[in-house]
Amino acid sequence: MSQTLNQLEERLQYRFHDAELLRQALTHRSHSAANNERLEFLGDSILNCSVAAILFRRYGKLDEGDLSRVRANLVKQQSLYEIAQTLGVSDFLRLGEGELKSGGFRRPSILADTLEALFGAMYLDGGFDAAYAAIERLYTPVLEHVDPKTLGKDAKTLLQEYLQGHKIALPQYTVIATHGAAHNQQFEVECTVPKLDIKVGGSGASRRAAEQAAAKKALEEVQKMPALAKPKAEKSAKAAKKRAAKAAASEAKKAGQMSTAQPGDAREPKDAKDTKDNKDAKEPKDTRDAVTGAGSVPAMTASVSNGAGRTAAAPAEKSAEKTAEKTDAAKQPPAAA
Repeated sequence: MSQTLNQLEERLQYRFHDAELLRQALTHRSHSAANNERLEFLGDSILNCSVAAILFRRYGKLDEGDLSRVRANLVKQQSLYEIAQTLGVSDFLRLGEGELKSGGFRRPSILADTLEALFGAMYLDGGFDAAYAAIERLYTPVLEHVDPKTLGKDAKTLLQEYLQGHKIALPQYTVIATHGAAHNQQFEVECTVPKLDIKVGGSGASRRAAEQAAAKKALEEVQKMPALAKPKAEKSAKAAKKRAAKAAASEAKKAGQMSTAQPGDAREPKDAKDTKDNKDAKEPKDTRDAVTGAGSVPAMTASVSNGAGRTAAAPAEKSAEKTAEKTDAAKQPPAAA
């Protein structure tokens, strides 16, 4: 028994200081009262915390909702069951006789619970860092093949998102048949995507299960179509190139119009003309009269000045004539007596 536990420790890559913790983690409640249920409770919390930290560091761009969705799918029973199978945990289980006969060592719930109990035992034996390191080693290969954007989403959701991303109408689900008794019915559902001419069927124990099965087949058919498989980056690059070409053509057209325009064709902008008209219309009448009167003042002043000059020159002419007459009289000889 001791050698067997050493093999499990090698697979876990962790050596227990207290071997009794390891035995208790492997003991089912059907075996004895000293079972792994309390360790399972503790290990569940250690697992959730460790996986949350791993995802937080690994996916820096995922928001809280996506991180929660991915974590929930990594710590669910099916995921733990698959990891327990890779470790061969079923070979080390301690089960009661009833569970052994019923094949309990193959039951997913028992294997998943036992793996959580092992994480709890590691925490008590070596601390959180030891448990975290073991969990990270076990989950690293799983995360290498996980798409965080799709993990945890059902087939109907993935199909809907895929079609919406390509601007295609949502699929239609139709129940085409039901079989069996009321307590054990089997549903047959047809899923159609009219635009892509896709029509597939699925069956299940419930209508929802049948729709999921049909959606999964439809998604597989849609993803096979090469016309829809173009990456978004390629589409964005083509759209950007098209916009750049359109802008260049517009600039060339404007340049051509400017080169063909004549210099004499330049006209006063309509807005400037309207502004000028509005200014003239709003100018007060008194102001215009004042401007007109001011312009006529110089002409009137010039006229008055000329008249005054002529008035001043008349007496001077008369005085000169009298002086000339006196001079002529003095030159004449005196008359004989």
